[in-house]
Amino acid sequence: MLVIKSFLYSLYFLKFTIKNYFPVFLYLVFTQTLIIYTKNIFLVLIFFVGYIIISSPITINIFRNIITADEIINSFTYFIDKDYTKLYIKKALYLLSSIIIIYIIHVVVLSPFFPNEISKMTIYLYILFIYMLYIYSRVMFILPAAAINKSWGLKDSYLKSKDKSIKIYLLYLTLIIPYVLINFSITNFSENSDIKVFFVFLAMFMQLFFTILNSTLIGYIYKDYIENISK
Repeated sequence: MLVIKSFLYSLYFLKFTIKNYFPVFLYLVFTQTLIIYTKNIFLVLIFFVGYIIISSPITINIFRNIITADEIINSFTYFIDKDYTKLYIKKALYLLSSIIIIYIIHVVVLSPFFPNEISKMTIYLYILFIYMLYIYSRVMFILPAAAINKSWGLKDSYLKSKDKSIKIYLLYLTLIIPYVLINFSITNFSENSDIKVFFVFLAMFMQLFFTILNSTLIGYIYKDYIENISK
């Protein structure tokens, strides 16, 4: 039910808050255009970090509306100078760097057990990816906490999601797996199509919608499962 509820909320948000997310879509258009023409992998990493920062008004807007019943603000600039926005960005970058470090440590530790052939190694990397999603589903609640001006660490989120960890993980998988499959499909169609521009814009829209949907689901999970434990 939470996934359906999140989907309906996302459609509502998408329809009535264009001023809140339109700058983010323009950012995607600009960055994707540069990546297509330069084909520079380092730009992808830099722009991904930039996307986390520039999309923060969307996620904060959603989190605060769901968790604290704040009014949905149809404005991008409204959130720029807020203390909770600065805290959110700090925690988002902290979460990203922590997940990357954890992933690298796992790869280094498990690498002796990986087969040498790339084709056989892929399945192990997918399994590791699914496992990392579980870790992320336990620590991601530092983000909605930051949006309401609570400074949580990874340990706080991990412990407070303990009692509902499997349910939260399965809920998150029902969101992530379809998104990944749709993205793969768009990429495959794009490679064999004469209208690649259409698929590029479709992928950007999907990323924007996923940001809204992802934030909505995390907000509802935080409110329904985590918030009562934190009191």
